[in-house]
Amino acid sequence: MDSITLDPGADDNGLAAMLSGLLSENLAASEAKRRDFEAIRTHFGVVAPDAEVAVTLAFDRGRCTVYDGLRPEAEVVITADSEKIPSLSLLQIRYGLPWVLDEAGRQFVRALLRREIKIAGLVDFPIPRPLDSLRRALDLVRLTRVLSVG
Repeated sequence: MDSITLDPGADDNGLAAMLSGLLSENLAASEAKRRDFEAIRTHFGVVAPDAEVAVTLAFDRGRCTVYDGLRPEAEVVITADSEKIPSLSLLQIRYGLPWVLDEAGRQFVRALLRREIKIAGLVDFPIPRPLDSLRRALDLVRLTRVLSVG
């Protein structure tokens, strides 16, 4: 049974193919990435407005289905131009967290501050369910570790 499923409607979505391939390769290469992957329960949307493409990564305890388009159940949505999305996998991981003190990390922080990369859904105001916000934030860190090629 495959851990990552490309939904039939996502066959022609290049972003879906890229992300599902990266997930598969990284899971096969690392037991630590596999453990992180199995802990993720958040549904992530990834949107590249310049390419007019979006995907939803629906994680559920060791499984991920990659869908074409932004689905309503996406809890965290990452929006960035298509050339920025692959660069997210270049973030180094140190001490279990994305490392922002090297060049790739500084570029990521600059892009966040310039709003070239937007991350919506980490915290809902007012915070009716703080544990949901914490879960989504931890799952984003886990997803970063899983996607990191370093």
